[in-house]
Amino acid sequence: MIEMIADKLRKIANKKGANSAKLIPAKEIFVDDYVRLKCKYGCNNFAKRFTCPPYAPSPEETRKLLQGYRRAMLFEFTGLRGREEQRNIHETMYELEREAFLDGLHRAFAYAAGPCRRCKTCAAETIDNPNEFSKRHCRNPTKTRPSMEACGIDVYRTARKAGFKISPVKEGESFQNFGLLLLE
Repeated sequence: MIEMIADKLRKIANKKGANSAKLIPAKEIFVDDYVRLKCKYGCNNFAKRFTCPPYAPSPEETRKLLQGYRRAMLFEFTGLRGREEQRNIHETMYELEREAFLDGLHRAFAYAAGPCRRCKTCAAETIDNPNEFSKRHCRNPTKTRPSMEACGIDVYRTARKAGFKISPVKEGESFQNFGLLLLE
């Protein structure tokens, strides 16, 4: 059954711009504390998006969550250049989660990579003292999902283990992005 659902999700993702999708064991999703540290000290969106730290689950919470899953799908999107394309990936991952849920995988949960771009300006940017309850100000709470990096997921290691080629993006280059869908 899972293979049939995965094939259906792959076809939907391809129509939405994904180049590739792979069914992977959940134990091959790698979480490391340094990833969140890079969000905190290397990204100018820290605390400016509800999909980013400090609002996203911690690496510890993510490791614990992943213990309850056996399989996931990793989706690759390539040739990206801008904000609108990243917004589409977030929307696509939400739609894939919903489709998996409707097909009987009630525990399906999606992650995108990078900060949410649903709103031009996230309400998180106006919060002076962010805490876990600040997320109630999100304008799209039912569709917003955390980024993999914000939760400590090592996208590079996970993608490489799944057989994808991935390297850092240099200024002015098109880039690739990934989405992760926990299934069962």
